[in-house]
Formats: sequence, structure tokens, C-alpha cells
Amino acid sequence: MFFSRILVCLTFIPMTCTSLGLAQRSEPASSSSIGGQIVVSGNGGLKEPVLVLLDHSGSKKDQRTDTDLHGNFEFHNVPKGSYNIRVRLEGFENVNYPVDVPGTAYVFIFLNGSAGRRPAALGGNRVVDIRQLTAKIPKQALMEYEKAVREIKDHNTQRAIERLEKSVQLAPDFYNAHLGLAQEYRRTGRLDAAEQELTRAFELNPREGTPLIQLGEMYLDTNNFERAAEVLSQAIRVEPGSVIAHYALGRACYKLSQYAEAEQAFARALLLDKDFEAAELMLLHVYVRQGRLSAALSRMDALLQKNQGNSRNPALEKFRSEVVTALANLKQGAEKQK
Repeated sequence: MFFSRILVCLTFIPMTCTSLGLAQRSEPASSSSIGGQIVVSGNGGLKEPVLVLLDHSGSKKDQRTDTDLHGNFEFHNVPKGSYNIRVRLEGFENVNYPVDVPGTAYVFIFLNGSAGRRPAALGGNRVVDIRQLTAKIPKQALMEYEKAVREIKDHNTQRAIERLEKSVQLAPDFYNAHLGLAQEYRRTGRLDAAEQELTRAFELNPREGTPLIQLGEMYLDTNNFERAAEVLSQAIRVEPGSVIAHYALGRACYKLSQYAEAEQAFARALLLDKDFEAAELMLLHVYVRQGRLSAALSRMDALLQKNQGNSRNPALEKFRSEVVTALANLKQGAEKQK
């Protein structure tokens, strides 16, 4: 009887916190993550990280991060709303790329050379991903791709899809176009088609984890947790430094009740990004599911202490009070057994 009461107590806490918005993105949540890649080549690609800004429409506050040398970037804990991803790189046209949260998990940004600097690349003055230089992409396919990027910026989704479809018809080995087409298919709910495009993109570029990460997140969204865990594990082998891949894998393992594996994934995400609050909160859920209430409480206290100078977090404070109550009930039950 006492053991049953413990299970009830431990089960109640994560369910309550999910309703407060502390759980993973596949459930109602107050924030999401956005990842992406900036496509720039010429002279071997980026020489140094590029600053990327994420600003909220009508707000003066923005988030900022730097890409790696492959152009990859990630924003975490992004509240719901409409945003612009802004990129300013000398010698290239400025980019203001609109995204919605939730709804946009990954974006692919293609930079064009400005009038003041025309880097030599396939297609004359167009800047092309270095991976495409050996693929013999026809000029018309590149033009359709660039037009599709502009259609996406203008929220002309169906027209963008038509142009991307034409691009891959003209150039079946065009990795960038397959990836962009998958993103637009996913945005419009054509998940089977998105899956095919992501699979093709990975076949074309097996050293990039992006297609697998997007596949894994798509499987998470459709509650196919076993397939998500399989694909995301593969993504991590390809791209072990991806915070999003580790976090998404943790979510899949959590849903499969594989708590040891989930703990490892969330801990790795935090090692890569110590300020990734969503991974921190999910790690608390794992501890509670494992019955490690003292460890959860200790970590909560550290998190609250770390953020005490910022605004209060009522949801986390409520979560803490529930854990404290559960611990007190356990102690009281144990004393009765004596």
C-alpha cells in the first residue's frame, strides 16, 4: 500500500509540471528551439563565426548567437511569436528571414553576394554551398532555388514549393533544394513527402546531421518515439556537437520510459550549452521519474539560485514545492513503517 502511494506521488509531479509548460516541445510548452544553417562558400567556406540575430516583431530585445564554421546556429528557449532571423555579413546582401514559433524548427538561409563583392562561384555572382560545386548544378536550378528563398521570405509557401520542386527536377542531386523542400512540405503538413526529401538529402550528404535531426523531430511530433530515437541516435553519430540532436533524443527516450538514456542525452545537451533551460527542466523530470527526488530538489535549488537575479519562475517554484511535499510524504511513510 505504501509503495503504491509513492508511485502515485511520483507520477503526479511530472504530469502537473507538464501542464505548467515545463515539459518538452512535443507537448504544450512556453518556448521552443530554432536551428538553421547559413549557406556561404568561396575560398573554403566561413573563416570565422557569423553573428545571427533573432528579433521579435515589434520588440527592441533580440537573441543573438554565433554560427560554427559550417554555418550552423541554434536559438533555445524562444517564446511563442513571430520573429525575424537577421544576418549581416560584409560583402553579402542583408537577410531578414521571418519565422514563427512554434512552427519553424529549422531554417536554411542562402546568402547572395552584394554589388560591392561578387565572389566567384558556380553560377557567376551567386554564392553556392561548397558541397554543390562537384554536383554540376544547372544554373536554372540555382535560380529556382534562390527565387524559392525569396518566396519563403514573402510567405508565399505554395509558390516556394513549386519552385523547389522544379529545382530538384532540374538537379536531382541538389542537397540544398531537397532540404528546403522538406522544410516547406513539413510546414504544410505533407509529412510523407517531407520524409522522402529528408531521406534523399541525407543520402546526398551523409556527413551532415541536419536531415536526420529534422526527421527525428518530425517523428517526435507524430509520436513515433522509437523511430525518433533511432534516427536521432544516428544524427548524433554524424554530428556529436549538436545540442538540438541530444535534446531531441532525450525527449524520445523520455517518452519511451528509457530514463537512463534520457538523462544522458539531456546532460550532454547541457554540457554543450549550460544555459539550455529546456534541457535542464527535462532533466528534473527524469530525476522525478526515477524516484531521485533529493537529486531533483538539489538541482532545482541550484537553478533557482542561478536565476535569482532574473524574473521569478512561478512554475519551477511550484514544481519544487511539489517535490518537497513528496519527499515529506516519503519520510512520514517510512517512519510509520518503523
